[in-house]
This record gives sequence, C-alpha cells and structure tokens, in this order.
Amino acid sequence: MKGVALVAAGVAVAFVVGLAVIAGGATGGTVTNAAVLSVAQLATRTCSVSGPVPGLGASQAANAGQIVSAALSASAENTRAAQIAVMTAMTESGLENLDHGDRDSLGLFQQRPSQGWGTPAQVMDPTYATDAFVKRLLALPGWQTLPPWVAAQAVQRSKYADGSNYQPNWTPAGAVLSAVLADGNTPGACGQGGGDLAGPPSGHGLPAGYAIPGGTPAKHAAVVAFALAQLGKPYVWAAAGPASFDCSGLTMAAWASVGVPLDHYTGDQQTEGQPATAATPVPGDLVLTPGSDSPGPGIAGHVGIYLGDSLVISAIDPQYGIAVQSWSTFVSGGLIAVRDPAPGE
Repeated sequence: MKGVALVAAGVAVAFVVGLAVIAGGATGGTVTNAAVLSVAQLATRTCSVSGPVPGLGASQAANAGQIVSAALSASAENTRAAQIAVMTAMTESGLENLDHGDRDSLGLFQQRPSQGWGTPAQVMDPTYATDAFVKRLLALPGWQTLPPWVAAQAVQRSKYADGSNYQPNWTPAGAVLSAVLADGNTPGACGQGGGDLAGPPSGHGLPAGYAIPGGTPAKHAAVVAFALAQLGKPYVWAAAGPASFDCSGLTMAAWASVGVPLDHYTGDQQTEGQPATAATPVPGDLVLTPGSDSPGPGIAGHVGIYLGDSLVISAIDPQYGIAVQSWSTFVSGGLIAVRDPAPGE
C-alpha cells in the first residue's frame, strides 16, 4: 500500500467542513450523550488515529478513523472504496453516529435495520456499518468505474436518484482520508511499537540461523512461516496485506492463513482465543503490549507473534516495517496479554 495517502488529484489535506458538508445528512438527527460515549468506547477497540482532523470534532475524527480502517480492511486496501465510504457517511450523518434519523435509519451511514442492514446495535457500530457498506459496494458491478456518488447511491438508494447529494462531499472526503492516513502513519502513532531489532537490519532483525522450533503445532508453525514471509514489508496504518500491514493486520492475516479468524483490532485480539502463559509461550501466540500510543488503560496498543527463541515479529512502525525484536525489547513498555488463537491444537 505504498503511496496510500495519494488520493484524488487536487485534494488538499487542510480544509474546513462547514454546514455545506452535512447539508445532505439525515433529517433531524441529533447525537445523544450515549451515542457520543459509544463512539468513544468503540474508538478504543482499535489503533485509532489520535490527532485532530482539520474541520472535524473529536467524535467525527474518531469515526473517520474507524471508517477508514474498516473500509481498507474490507476492500483489500482500496483507497477509492475508503473515500466513497467517508463521502457517504459525511453526507448521511456528518460523521456523527446518529441514534435516529429518517424512519428507522441509524448510525454513520443511516442504514435501516428494516432493509436488511443489520440489527440496530450492529448498524450503530462504526466498524460493522462500514463493513456492511463496503461489502455491498464491492458487489456492485463496475463500481470502480462509476462516478463515486453514483456508486454510493446504488448502495444507499437515497431519495436522490442521481447521487447528487453525495457529490459535494467527494473532495472533502479525500481530504479526510488523507488526514486520517497521515496521522495514523506518524511515527509513534497508533498501533506502533518501538525499540531496537534483535538481529541485523539487513535481515529485518531475524537472527542468522533461526528456525521454527521443533514440536511447534502445525497451525502455529504455519502462522510463524506466514509472518516471516512478510519480513521487510512496510507498516501502513489500517492495512491488512498483502503489500503492507499494521500490527493487528499482520496477526489477523497470519492466523487467517490457517483458517482462524481474528478481528482487525488490537484491543479485541487481547480477548480472542485463550490466555497463554508468558513464561512458556508457543510460537504463533499473540503477544500484546501497551504500544507507543496505547488506546487506554489495560487495552493493548500493539501486537506481535511469538517466534520462539525469545523473539517476536510484528509490524513495528513506519521506520522498521515488519521486523523481529527480542522478547525483552518487545515487552519493555509492559505486557498486556499473551493469547493462543488455536488452543489445544
């Protein structure tokens, strides 16, 4: 995902989202304190961008981060899909997670449970709502060649048959996308680790002579092999391969390669599978730490895969990309949890 921040030509990162941006939003929707709290809680589930987005309030910026992260994950890092998702949410809700709207419309995309979008709780979840929108977008024949507002209308089926309500927000959505990605990839930002490598930089920290320890269970060994095959690939916030990864994107992809699903959220991965002991981790186990910018007390901000031999591989940060560190370096800022996604294998 090199060059991921390059969106539509002429899009400026600095902009002001005024009333014109949300003029086409849901009718009569207001945000309750409960909805704002829900946004804040959901934002801690992932490595959300922590910095401001020009023109957006705190809850809007948190939602923008959730939309971009979920859209890139659902679309194999397609920035056009992410920009269409942001444009649609800007139009429908002004990037606020509205707890009501026209008829039974809810959430960032004003999706209607009665129209098969999911339960009320699901469509109020920014990640679920984005994933649902993007999956319908990707199923639309020729969506990448359609004007983006026409593609959005084909998914949303708003009262504006030509999608003209979405069109004014296409360029502002590109600016939001650029700002979110830039902030997420700032050194020390969300989902990043720190510290020196375990071995030579030429080998991306992997010590010479390393081999997967004998006796490693088959799925765990395959996870380690998958992760090692990604050595040297770049860290890109919200990416889940194949060209680049963030920390939880790498662990998710590695375990998906053996048929074990994980969420693309570090905070969720600390509760997936079963607890493992830090004294005797198995190669392939997840190692979760506060990271350089932990989402909150007790919530993991960075995750890697134990390799055995007191080594951990992870998508460290934009400087190192995917590389290997010693256990002591990896957990030097604290240890949140060790988890086995396939216990009893």
